Amino acid sequence: MTTQQLSIFMENKPGQLVKVTNTLRDAGIDIRAMSLADTKDFGIVRMIVSDSAKAQEAMRAGGFMSTITQVMCIAMDDQPGGLGAVTQLLADAQVNIDYLYACITIIGKSAYIVMHVDDEARADEVLQAAGVRMVSADELKKQA
Repeated sequence: MTTQQLSIFMENKPGQLVKVTNTLRDAGIDIRAMSLADTKDFGIVRMIVSDSAKAQEAMRAGGFMSTITQVMCIAMDDQPGGLGAVTQLLADAQVNIDYLYACITIIGKSAYIVMHVDDEARADEVLQAAGVRMVSADELKKQA
């Protein structure tokens, strides 16, 4: 099970992230998870938002390049070792995690993470077999 991630490419200079977040605000888009990675000249903001298509349209209208990518979002025990248990399952199955970041949650005692892997089908199979709960795009939208 996957959800959509919006990736926004921007110059690495003061005020750019303000423009991105204000553009989303003005479009009525809620951010559920976010990661920012940078190089000297450019940054990539990865987000799970309440409406990916609408957000991408707003970003393009605002002059930002963006893409939509499928990622996995999972719920895990919010306790020491919770993330280690999930990453061990994937490592044992020879699935590489390209990147991951935390997601805002307001339900229960779970921590959510968003991850992009090199073998989504295998990751889904392994995680579900181990009882790891996959979080749907609809569930994330309900929290928004």
